[in-house]
Amino acid sequence: MPDLLGATNPVPSYDAPSVKITPPTPGGDTNIQNVIDPDHVTRPDGKEGQQGSGDATSQFQARFDSNFMTFVQRLRGAQDLPELFMTVLQGQSVEVSSGIRSGFAEEMAQFLDFIKMDEGQLLNFLRNQMQSGSRFSGALFQMLRGAFNGTTSELTKNDILQFARRFGDYSSTEHIEDNLLRMTEEMSEALPGKWSTELTQILAKLQNGVDAGDREGNLRLLREQVFPLVSKYVSLTHDHGLARNLLSAMTLDVARYENGSEDGLLQAFRHLASSEVIPKEIADLSDGELLRMLKDTEFFKSSENNAFADRLANVTHRALQGEDGVNTQDAFHNIMNAMLINESVYMPLQHIMLPLNWNGELMFSEMWVDPDAERDNRSGRGKNGENGPVQRVLIKMDIRSLGAFDVLIQNRSEGVSMLVTCPKSVADYSPQVTQSLRDILARNGLKVEQVQVARQHRPLTVSEVFPKLFERMSGVNVKV
Repeated sequence: MPDLLGATNPVPSYDAPSVKITPPTPGGDTNIQNVIDPDHVTRPDGKEGQQGSGDATSQFQARFDSNFMTFVQRLRGAQDLPELFMTVLQGQSVEVSSGIRSGFAEEMAQFLDFIKMDEGQLLNFLRNQMQSGSRFSGALFQMLRGAFNGTTSELTKNDILQFARRFGDYSSTEHIEDNLLRMTEEMSEALPGKWSTELTQILAKLQNGVDAGDREGNLRLLREQVFPLVSKYVSLTHDHGLARNLLSAMTLDVARYENGSEDGLLQAFRHLASSEVIPKEIADLSDGELLRMLKDTEFFKSSENNAFADRLANVTHRALQGEDGVNTQDAFHNIMNAMLINESVYMPLQHIMLPLNWNGELMFSEMWVDPDAERDNRSGRGKNGENGPVQRVLIKMDIRSLGAFDVLIQNRSEGVSMLVTCPKSVADYSPQVTQSLRDILARNGLKVEQVQVARQHRPLTVSEVFPKLFERMSGVNVKV
């Protein structure tokens, strides 16, 4: 009979009256379809509950068993980010083309002007990207990492993680407030008549509270006015559209906004200090001194001055609104999708993007670095059989006049190894390129083990260069 209680998801064809079971065929025919394998669990309809389970890294079908495996699948199937960026940049021909809206033209012009760099600007840009991508940096968090790895107390570990969560939300305050304002505005546009008018008035109060830094007042406004108003509208009209979806999405940001308060952060720090994890000279700091110390980090400084991220976000926002046509909209949609994959919570690597206009030559590069490789004793084996960490860097480049390059750099006790895969036009000069790379490494004080330059037959993938990605495969992670 059908499952009227809906305790489980309905199985296709489970209640179908005409289920054909093929009886065993006499005469020794081995083509029997209904043999039960006790080592293999199947569904009543004979289909697999886990798709692509034989080889998780090579299957492209939709997966229903694991969020992590969905991430790996999308990572492998993501479009090449350098190629996408070069398509957009070359499409603008470095000079913004006519026929597009003035707002997008202005944003794109600023973005293209920003990526014109000399050697000094390139170094500062790269340093800023790396620092702004590492939120938990500095002496305090380095000390907390050591305490976390060195203690066996689960209570102490939980206290450290709680403080890290508080700091993460505290340092994201400006971003969270922007999200709350944007979602409230979009809800007001989605509501009709008096509902929209009332929510617009609340939005003005919320904007004033954000400008004044009144976190508690903003939270009261959201809890006591925004949520009840939109919830009442949805309840009366049964409108399960945009406004309801935005209200659900806002719930997470409100929780983070509350969790990132200064009082909560200081309370978590004092609680952590009571367990003697933090040195006494830091634990005795006043609240004001402690907040200044937390803000005086490379992450805060770099985030405040990360003009590249701001301009890229503005250009992407306008492009996704269709201000430069459908082709550009699709390109930026794919760019955003690739960036979100590389910034996923499952990605244990630091990802850096580097768009560059060097003396009129367009180039886009992205880099993956394992920040924990130096402390990972399970990484690799040396040439002579000794255990030791292997530090890997994967760089992908697309140069307008040459084509696509992959550069894999490995650093271990024996020295630095480099593999460069490149277009045929460059591979024809591989001896000269190899010697030039050796000279560059030597000039920077690096011991050279091996340098290889070869024609690129297929791009390197992040998952094959960093097998550490698959460490989470052993966990139970059911996708609902």
